[in-house]
Amino acid sequence: MGSEKEYRMIFEKSPLGIIYFDREGIVTLCNERSSAIIDKKKENIIGSDILSIFNDEQMVSAIRTVLSGTPVQYEGEYFPDKEGTSVQLEVHCNSDRSEEGLLMGGICIIEDITQRKGLEDTLMLEESRLEALLKLEQMTDVPMQEIADFVHEEAVRLTNSNIGYLAFLNEDESALMMHTWSNSVMKECTVTDRKLIYEVDKIGLWGEPIRQRRPVIINDYNAPDLLKKGYPEGHVELSNYMAVPIFEGDKIVATAGVSNKEGDYDASDVRQLTLLMQGLWRLVQRRESLEKLKKYAEDLEHSNELKELFTDIMRHDLLNPAGIVKGYAELLLEMEDDEKKHGMVQTIDRNNKKLIDMIENAARFAKLDTFEEIGFQEMDLALVIEGVIGNLRLNIEERQMVVEFDHEGTYPAKANPMVEDVFLNLLSNAIKYSPENERVIIDISDVGDEWKVSVTDFGEGVSDENKPELFERFKRVTKKGIKGTGLGLAIVKKIIDLHGGSVGVEDNPGGQGSVFWVTLRKWD
Repeated sequence: MGSEKEYRMIFEKSPLGIIYFDREGIVTLCNERSSAIIDKKKENIIGSDILSIFNDEQMVSAIRTVLSGTPVQYEGEYFPDKEGTSVQLEVHCNSDRSEEGLLMGGICIIEDITQRKGLEDTLMLEESRLEALLKLEQMTDVPMQEIADFVHEEAVRLTNSNIGYLAFLNEDESALMMHTWSNSVMKECTVTDRKLIYEVDKIGLWGEPIRQRRPVIINDYNAPDLLKKGYPEGHVELSNYMAVPIFEGDKIVATAGVSNKEGDYDASDVRQLTLLMQGLWRLVQRRESLEKLKKYAEDLEHSNELKELFTDIMRHDLLNPAGIVKGYAELLLEMEDDEKKHGMVQTIDRNNKKLIDMIENAARFAKLDTFEEIGFQEMDLALVIEGVIGNLRLNIEERQMVVEFDHEGTYPAKANPMVEDVFLNLLSNAIKYSPENERVIIDISDVGDEWKVSVTDFGEGVSDENKPELFERFKRVTKKGIKGTGLGLAIVKKIIDLHGGSVGVEDNPGGQGSVFWVTLRKWD
């Protein structure tokens, strides 16, 4: 048994606060940690009624429960004084009884979990933002106004604000074009002459993120400020304000602002708003890039008439009869009871689907083969891959597989939005060629001036003799029970070639299977 001195040392050095009180509720012992947590001197704690120390009704109720002989676990907010900063506490209290079972008092173990709660809240906020970005990445075909409204509402929510706005700038950054306001602003605002376009050099605080080229935070909007020019009569009252500029290279392309948060705005709010707006701008760029690619394809029509004609014939004249065969095959499968005939119709349906897949992939490859140059932009590969994983979620769940993709930070690459097809093909192949209940590992590594993206599967693998021709068109290693045309990896190689990168395949060093990899240049 340890000495009283050893017990006293453990008591005083404990990282947790410990308070002992008798059956009358009078504190008889407390350690230094409990004194620090509740911000009271030990001499002011010992001898005091424990119910007078805590000002939280739930805590008082918990202690009374302990004094009645029942153990209690409690988590809540503690205010050292009325104007002080609150502390989040986790408290475990139990009664102390004699050997005869008589209530002698109670003991409370107190832990300051303020930091832990803060980290939990931060993680929840980060997860919420990632969900918003993932949803944003999937809104490619949604009208621009709907996208802007979604981003705006998420910006207000993620920063715990009440109102906000989103605006774009013109080419020379001289004019700010208001794109969307909070609905509450529009309802409360009674300004008679509302404008949608503002000259940057004539607006007050709204223009500071553009003029200063950095985020601006005003946590007391009513305080005098030389930068303020006031707001017109009928404008919604503001208590605080934060705005961030969004850059494309060294040019500001958009700005977003939020107001009337209950607490103060800080660097965390700046980060949330900036990342969300950057996600919006990437989507805008992607849509513009797709439009440019579409126009480029149209411009090439006359210079490559034979190939375009062949593509059109495949798309229209071949897909139409294939679609009719598909419809009748599905109808016959429902009607036919004869097992032999049913099997024959299944064979027709399976091969027809393979034909449709081949036509689609051949058409896509033909279009890719006409490109000589494409436009590039900064794209975060992690964000692109997360979007692809989301798009293939049903396939992954159907085969009861797990896709592991551990990443930190951003991976800015010099890429075109068509690069999404690369990862879509690689991951789709890994899912098809792997056994059910298996995993696929995606990894991004830094290889100097390039990013290397690897997709590792645990399937049958690829023999050395077949690896050289794996990325050639209409070449596919035979895989029993797997449908395919051999064009998927040819499309991957063509897109990566257009990006000036490399492709390859290796044996899985961790066991059976393959590692398919591509490289893409980093954004300078």
